[in-house]
Formats: sequence, structure tokens, C-alpha cells
Amino acid sequence: MKWIVSKFKQFGGWIGRLPVALKVVLGVSLLVFVFGGTYGSYRIYNYTQHDPEFCRSCHTMNIAWDKWAESEHSKVGCHSCHQASPIASARLVINYLLERPDINTTHAHISDESCEKCHYSGDPQWVQVEATAGHKVHAEEQNIACQTCHGLRLHEFRPATEICAACHADHVEGHEKEIKTTEMQNLHCIECHQFLREDSPIRPTRETCMECHQKLDNNGVTFPDDAPMQWDCRECHKPHDSERPVVDCIGCHTEARSAGLHAVPSHVAGYVDANGRETKCKDCHKPHEWTMKSRENCATCHSDKVESHNPGKLCTECHDFGKISMGPAGEPLQGG
Repeated sequence: MKWIVSKFKQFGGWIGRLPVALKVVLGVSLLVFVFGGTYGSYRIYNYTQHDPEFCRSCHTMNIAWDKWAESEHSKVGCHSCHQASPIASARLVINYLLERPDINTTHAHISDESCEKCHYSGDPQWVQVEATAGHKVHAEEQNIACQTCHGLRLHEFRPATEICAACHADHVEGHEKEIKTTEMQNLHCIECHQFLREDSPIRPTRETCMECHQKLDNNGVTFPDDAPMQWDCRECHKPHDSERPVVDCIGCHTEARSAGLHAVPSHVAGYVDANGRETKCKDCHKPHEWTMKSRENCATCHSDKVESHNPGKLCTECHDFGKISMGPAGEPLQGG
């Protein structure tokens, strides 16, 4: 230690004996060296830690870089998500320089914390997933890691249907819970099971269905705002169980078979006429409207009444389906 101190003293004495001009030159040179070295070190550190071009400089990263550049995270630096230790980073560089591999090795695991620092931050520039339907079930209740769903495809963060099927195997084609409704079979799961809907169950709501079906060509099917049934569509429509609506009108309308003209055999649901035609509730009641608003449905069977019989009036103005209707002789009506 004394030897080191003595050497410093000798060096200080040597500096002190130098001409002033030389001292200035040495001082300026030292400052340039220190600041230049510091700035250069910072540029190197910033390039290697924050500039995606550094990652791109490795020939094995071209595919990953191209997919990243087209992704939702294209404005996020690599190390914002991929955080490797200095040792791990050095090992990758050495491996690249010495081994020249054709493909990169798995590296820089992404933790849930990396995702949460943006997507749970409350910052509106990022999609916020806290309290959303899908993440409450999967991330919070079942504690499934973000990467389990979002990290299986290179820089493509929207989970594919195959990723959903990894857990929900009974919902894929050929299994019990596959989509039975033909028109819906090519939809992504999250079209109906909306992960980002806030403060709501992940199952589709009436509003979820209406968002799509009110925009479609529904072949005359309407969805009036004053319809008597305003509950979730899935009470009748069960696309994972049946292609057509699963409707049991009599299950709720228990007195319909005996009330007024509903009791007439040809009006009773399940009645089969001589031609083998079965009566169904929706033969008369138009789906989603249910209340009778025209004569057309009645005229399908009562064709002789189309023009001459009280034109312009609804059939239900005279024919009461809620009470026993009487014929001219005071007898209950028996025919349709």
C-alpha cells in the first residue's frame, strides 16, 4: 500500500514539474478521454440493451424481428419484455460469434411481471386487462401465466383457437362441445367469449350476440326492442349443443295448451295432422317477436279467410287465444 502511495506522489511531482502549457494539454486530453469513454460506453450499453437493431444484427433473429416489426408491440424495445441477465446475454453473444448457429436458442424468458407493468398499469396507451372477463377467470382465478396463452406463437399475441383447445379439448371439431351452428364454425372463440369485456362473465351476453346479428342479413329475422323476451340469447340458442335453437315454449307457457284457441287441436304444439305435418309454436309466433302483428301467419292455414274475412284487421282482435272461443251456436270452436 505504501508503495502505491509513493508512486502516486512521484507521479504527482512529475506532473507538477511540467510546463503549464503541457499541463493544460494533458488535462484536456484526460477530460476528453473520460467523457469520450463514458459517452462511448453509454452508446454501447444503449445499443445492446435498448435498440432492437442490435438483436436484428444476429442472423438467427431475422424471422423474429420481422414478426415483431409487424406486431402490436413494434414500438416496444426487445428488452422491455425480454430481460436476460448479463451472464445469459454474454453467453448468447459468445455462442453467436463462436458457434454461428443456424437458429437461435431459447432465451430471455418473459415473466408475468413484464406483461403486467404495461397491461395492469392503468396507462390508456396499453390495453388494460385487469377486471376483464377472460383474464379474471384465467389469470386471476386459475393463475394461468400470460405466456401460456399469449406466448406460444412467435410475436403473435392473439391466441389461436388451437391454444384455447389445448385446455378446452372437448370444444374442438369432432368432440362433444364443438360448435354445431354451421355459420359460426370458423369464428374465433373470443368473437363470442369476449376476453376484454369489463365486469362481466366470459360467457356471451345478449349484447354480445346483438353486436353481430343486428349487422347481418338475417333473412327476415328481426330483433325488436319491445320483444317480450329480453334475456340472454343462450337461453334458447346453444351453439355448442345444437345447430338450431333449443326452444321449449311449453316449459314456460304451461297453460298454453288449454288457453282459448291454443286448445284447438291444430293449434297445439306437437299436433300432427293427416298429412304428417307437426304443429310448432313458431309456425304462428315469429321468433324474437312472438306477439301476432299481422294476418299472414294465420292465413297460411286459413287461406279461405285471406281476402273476404274482415280485411284489414288482426285475427286476434276477434279470436281470443287467451280464453275459450265460442262458435255461433255457443259451442267451443273445434276446428282451425
